[in-house]
Amino acid sequence: MRRGLVVGVIMSVACSSDPGQTTLASSGSSANSDGATDFDSTAGPSGSSSSGVDPADATTGDTGEGDGPSEPDLGTAEPALLWHLESPADSARTWLVSPSGERIFGLGVNTVMRDKTCDGILGWIRRTTPTIAANVEWARLATGASGAQNNDAPYCFNSVGAFSDTNDFDDQGGDSWMIRDPREGGAGAPFGQVLNVDARGDDRALRDEHGNVLAGGFAEARIGDPFNPAFAADLQTMVDEVVAARVGNPRLQMWFLGNEIGLFDRAGHGTTGVRDLRRWIWSDCPERSTIDAPQCAPDALLAFVRERYGDLATLNAAWATNHADFEAIASTSSGSRPVPYAHDCNQICREDLQDFVHDGLLRRWVELTTGTVRATDPDHLIATPRLALGDAQSHHFWAPASSPEPEVWADAPDVAVPTDGAVTYCPYDLFARAGETGFDLVAVNVYEGGATFSEPWLSEGFTKLHERSGLPVLVSEFSIRARIDGWSNLGGAGVFVPSADDTDDQIQRGAYYRQQIEQFAALPFVVGASWHAWSDRYLATDSAHQINMGLMQCDDPAQGFVAGARWSSIDERIAETNCNIEQRLAELTGL
Repeated sequence: MRRGLVVGVIMSVACSSDPGQTTLASSGSSANSDGATDFDSTAGPSGSSSSGVDPADATTGDTGEGDGPSEPDLGTAEPALLWHLESPADSARTWLVSPSGERIFGLGVNTVMRDKTCDGILGWIRRTTPTIAANVEWARLATGASGAQNNDAPYCFNSVGAFSDTNDFDDQGGDSWMIRDPREGGAGAPFGQVLNVDARGDDRALRDEHGNVLAGGFAEARIGDPFNPAFAADLQTMVDEVVAARVGNPRLQMWFLGNEIGLFDRAGHGTTGVRDLRRWIWSDCPERSTIDAPQCAPDALLAFVRERYGDLATLNAAWATNHADFEAIASTSSGSRPVPYAHDCNQICREDLQDFVHDGLLRRWVELTTGTVRATDPDHLIATPRLALGDAQSHHFWAPASSPEPEVWADAPDVAVPTDGAVTYCPYDLFARAGETGFDLVAVNVYEGGATFSEPWLSEGFTKLHERSGLPVLVSEFSIRARIDGWSNLGGAGVFVPSADDTDDQIQRGAYYRQQIEQFAALPFVVGASWHAWSDRYLATDSAHQINMGLMQCDDPAQGFVAGARWSSIDERIAETNCNIEQRLAELTGL
């Protein structure tokens, strides 16, 4: 199997820790700009390269071609234009495939060259010109060469993951210099981007019977009513503002439709279980909305039950209610809106409402969001919202009441999620791609403080996601932290290596990285994993953000930490894992 690497500026250097290792990084080529830039490539600076050191005092750089080998022979097949997925007959795995046709196991790191509540890091990012800073960092993170910059001990990551598009290199806007086209002075790193698919107003958001707007998941996202034209217009505005500019961008690997928004995963901070959306279907209805032409979830529900029962008397008999007409079911004045496990909703009502949520509300949400994005950008991959799964204690993959450890409804915490049968409660089948709607892959955020995730939680859970949806799985976030004495150790998932032993914590972080990556990679439908995050979070004045979560330090003079300094013990172990990933894939599942 031939693996080549064609980039706007050809750069293909094997990781120095394994001289025979095939290149893993990819940056596509394009004749199009992916956004405004203030860098003039024809008048840009030129200068020398660096070798494994930060050019804190550098004043020059070079946006010309690097020192990689000549363009490889890819055979007679035309390379794909954008990142895509393949499950080839000659391989045991599903692969993420670069624009040049290179099959990779995605190895990313999120929030690269971003100031994420990290004292001193902004000054470190801006220590030299954006072109030099971006290429120095991408050379270190990727294959050892980027632009004119070189690094003798690279990480062998092949993307900068999500949340790396924001430009913190200067105050002039535009894309991060990490992901800009090399011909515009950028490093050209592949990346993913999270789209904000929230409703932009309460009047088009899902609500409960009391009028409370649904703020979903860890993101506390305002969940839009997919039947409301105003929410559809919000999505179109988002596409026009964000997606349209990236059509055809070969560096973009995929769109994520939200991050930890609570529709298909954990309900939010401080909760146990998953959201019972049957309690959140009472959104506002536009004046033009009717049962015959619904433009809101309540009217869509009424149309659904009217079609199911035909006449009101039959519905009242089934639900043991006494509604005067169908409109009374959703009336705010009648005070009899059905709420499962609360009032006015017997077992048949509960099942009818769940059928509506699964077959109507959530299906419509998936079709609306993915269809709106694809209408403008039909070619880039679309991933599910990045699902907040956590670990075996916090999420059970919609395990039903018939299982040993069932999931519960966050809105009725004593009630286990029923077992699928005639009625479907687990939403994973809705992810499936169908024509121009549905997703291309499932994105999950998982965190475990141990060297490995609990089994069979991880493998059975991931397999359930894969088999129910028919899609590959991407680990969009995982990480392991270390406790720092004198810090609050808050500001991210509380997954820490043991601190009361004799082993250096950073060595343990690196070892756990390897073991968790290998656990993911042992599943042939998992196409990659992204570390969270690039830098630590530390603000001396804010104890809510003081946690060792990244690869780079923040300023903390009391500890002797300096922004931009690297945790060398973890560096070496991550690089060893990444640069030898193909050998381990072959041993684990075969290539």
